[in-house]
Amino acid sequence: MKKKKTKLQYIQLRPLMHLAQYETLDYLSCLRFLDVDNTNDRTALSYLFRPLTKNDYVAKHKDGSVTILAKGRALFPHFKPLVTLGGGAAGRARVNTVSKIAMFMNMVDVESVASPDEWDEACFIPSACWRKIRPGILSTARFSGMLFVGKRRLAVYDIGDGNMEWQLRAEGSLFYRNHGDYETRATGMLFICDDDKRLEVAERIIRMTMWQRKQLTGRESTHERDKPVQYARAPIRLKAQYEHVYLATPASLSEIIGAIYEEEAHTAEYQGDNAKINDPAEGDYEAWPQRCFINTASDLLKYVYFFAAAKELMQLRKRRATELNYAIILPERDFPILNMYPDVAEMEGLEVIKHYEY
Repeated sequence: MKKKKTKLQYIQLRPLMHLAQYETLDYLSCLRFLDVDNTNDRTALSYLFRPLTKNDYVAKHKDGSVTILAKGRALFPHFKPLVTLGGGAAGRARVNTVSKIAMFMNMVDVESVASPDEWDEACFIPSACWRKIRPGILSTARFSGMLFVGKRRLAVYDIGDGNMEWQLRAEGSLFYRNHGDYETRATGMLFICDDDKRLEVAERIIRMTMWQRKQLTGRESTHERDKPVQYARAPIRLKAQYEHVYLATPASLSEIIGAIYEEEAHTAEYQGDNAKINDPAEGDYEAWPQRCFINTASDLLKYVYFFAAAKELMQLRKRRATELNYAIILPERDFPILNMYPDVAEMEGLEVIKHYEY
């Protein structure tokens, strides 16, 4: 007697399509793929997921990961794997991290591809593929892949609650100017943190960078280093070499990507006919005696520049009189970040302008 073919719903095919490219994904992320109505009903979603394991499309492992089986892969013969799944636990955990980031991208309609030449719109290239395109990236770099958004090439990181081993110089290897094609040099970063940790993570990263800002945001060579980089456990810190460091959560990812798309246009609109400032540490434009920072896309590095400039101005005012003032344009979601330094938020002459999202 022949077995009846299992009829899968379209939403059950979504995680299978993803696994055909990424081989593995953690179980909770698979359930998130199925939750198209945002019910967060784990029991109902687990019942929807069960036919995938019962009919041998995927296998669920004790470590919480889900891998695709031959029967599931056969449904998408035109999809080629973008990653290689190693046999060890560490290798599987690493691929699961990349796969989770790709899942977040998929949910905001950003496709995964092996090369940016394959796609005309925003796309995500996993780190394994990007290392083949861009030579010289140090092995200790923790990025999950590259996100192409307009003219931006952003190294993407899953930073969770903000506690991760950060390799300051290793991540800088993504930005080397003399190693390979200039068009493959990263132009910024995108951090994706837990939804309920955004403000905590932003404050921690900004404070860690501010404490060492003279070393981190000063002028530094961005050329390739010949000496090996020492591996060290360290909290996340930013440096001028990173250019832009945007902060998003899974819930705000679509909003932040949209803001990155529109960042240059918004900057030009706010600047108008005023003189552009070429040093990002001093602001975006000047209408003397005011200098203005425009931060419409939640760029943490720009907040570091703003706080550092404001504190330097307050020190200058103690030594001599000056007409200089600062202004900052930011979205409402970032007002709590501005208040993390009360002396800056209450600084005389500071103008805070709310950026409205349309």
